[in-house]
Amino acid sequence: MTNMTFFKLHNKFRLDVYKPASNNSDISEMKNHFKDITIPDEYIVFVSQMAEAEILVMGESYIRIWGAAGCVEMNDVYNIQKYIPNSLAIGDDEGGKVILYVSGQNGYGLYQVGFGNLDANDAEFISPSLTELLIYGVGADNFL
Repeated sequence: MTNMTFFKLHNKFRLDVYKPASNNSDISEMKNHFKDITIPDEYIVFVSQMAEAEILVMGESYIRIWGAAGCVEMNDVYNIQKYIPNSLAIGDDEGGKVILYVSGQNGYGLYQVGFGNLDANDAEFISPSLTELLIYGVGADNFL
């Protein structure tokens, strides 16, 4: 997993904008902040390569994957764990839905749900993982 690069996305995606990778301090702070939640290794790899990535999905809509600092901030601002325990929000669809890791109706993976309706029962399955989504294109059509 450590050799994986998220700069070479599946052809359903186009990386349009991103900020420099999260620094070690921000990544450590995120790990400490969410010490009771498993942070998938693939997300650690992602934020160690880039932050605040804006990714065009199939030429139609954008998703944004936050960096480590943004992950901590947004999870806290929206009280994600209060409403959906054992979840970790990692981004949004730039249209009112949060993208998060959680165990849902299709098992553990990436789901999306409205910021105004943070309920695991209403979360829509996206893909089994961030890698499956961005590298292999699995679930890209769930954003259209």
